[in-house]
Amino acid sequence: MHDLILKLRQSIISVDVYTVTIMTVFSLMTVIFYPYVPMASSVLYQNVLIGAAIVATILLESLTGMRVFLMLRYFYVIPVIYLLYDQSQLLVKVIHSVDYDDALIVADRIIFRTDPTAWFDKFSFPALTEYLQICYFLFYVLPIMQAVELWKRNDIDKLELFVRGISFCFFISYLLYFAMPAIGPRFTLHDYSSINSDLPGLFVTNLFRGIIDAGGGITLGSPDPASMVNRDCMPSGHTMMTFANIILAFRNRSRFRWSFVVIGGSLIISTVYLRYHYGVDVIVGAILAALVLPLEPIIDRLSRKMTDWS
Repeated sequence: MHDLILKLRQSIISVDVYTVTIMTVFSLMTVIFYPYVPMASSVLYQNVLIGAAIVATILLESLTGMRVFLMLRYFYVIPVIYLLYDQSQLLVKVIHSVDYDDALIVADRIIFRTDPTAWFDKFSFPALTEYLQICYFLFYVLPIMQAVELWKRNDIDKLELFVRGISFCFFISYLLYFAMPAIGPRFTLHDYSSINSDLPGLFVTNLFRGIIDAGGGITLGSPDPASMVNRDCMPSGHTMMTFANIILAFRNRSRFRWSFVVIGGSLIISTVYLRYHYGVDVIVGAILAALVLPLEPIIDRLSRKMTDWS
């Protein structure tokens, strides 16, 4: 039994620690604010299931050594990242219910001497809108592409570093949403209800907008979408994670690295062009990518030393 426990401890990787840590933080918040958190019991139950799944992947991979379970060790975090994002937004609306859009608008006007979304309107046309909406949507695909590439190359060491880095950046961004909740310029500076006519695309723009809106908490046909939408503008997670993905792609010599630069660069522009973010959100997201990604190896070493699993 002692040998089994030792083997299990040695199989723990930092992404497990990061995931369990953020789940624990969100679970404690849910318990403390239980009467006010929508679906509070579901959040706690969900986190118990996620924790059990993590333990199961560690156990199965340790005992069997099967490649399919090794794959689960690194890829289970993909759905978990999105589940924890939803939890963060449930909690932000309860714990910090003040929106800081006015402050972000002022910051933009000081930095850029204008509203960046309004400035981009001068250059908008349907084909460009279509392209940028597709790029914005690909945010959910680009990091997975790099992870799959590393898996196919059987470069497990670099895959672990990549999953650690990206997950750490995601989780830090979730915590930072609590600092300055904001709904974004499509609600404050523009008429959200007329965005399809103001920024028309060609074929898939409206479809992708609808999918993104649904993922952002907006129910189709809602009479008050601004009250429902997630408070996730500051910092721009799209910018932060896209920069992190590009940095890691060059570090890993990914064959997609220049594609990530082109699509990712377009994606970052799209965050403002499509009115999802203020300019200052993007600046902060880029700075955070440069700061948080190098911080992760330090946290990794500290967590290994403190838990003594390696």
